[in-house]
Amino acid sequence: MKTADIVGGVVGMLIGLLALWEGSKMPTDVVMKIGPSYFPNMLAALLIVFSAALLINALRGLSKGKVEAFRLSDQGVRRGLVTLGAAFVFCVLLDPLGFLLTSEIFLVFMIWMLGKRGALALLVAPPVVTVATWLLFEKVLYLSLPAGVLADIL
Repeated sequence: MKTADIVGGVVGMLIGLLALWEGSKMPTDVVMKIGPSYFPNMLAALLIVFSAALLINALRGLSKGKVEAFRLSDQGVRRGLVTLGAAFVFCVLLDPLGFLLTSEIFLVFMIWMLGKRGALALLVAPPVVTVATWLLFEKVLYLSLPAGVLADIL
């Protein structure tokens, strides 16, 4: 587990640093002074902090658990790879379809993948979460999300 935690900590810190670097290229907002990079930068900083904690614990010998070999037959590994693929598809479809449609499809798929197949989980939660997120960003924070095919309606 120690090796996996060291690698995971270093990779997490590198991803966080890359996100901060890319976020620094975004323009600041004239009115609010935070701009579109504010929340991604906060998440990147948290990723760096938690990855550093994972790395420090591994180097101090406080890692727990046992790592088995990476096997595609493992259900968790398959779910992780499918989630990674779904996140990639989400990013590709975000601009042409727009945030509302892409998020709805992504959330329904991910809830189904995690084994929650009830009507409430699949039919109610995704639209509520998607619309609430859209309203927060568009109407409260005044940060635009891709409208995609719904551009004429929104």
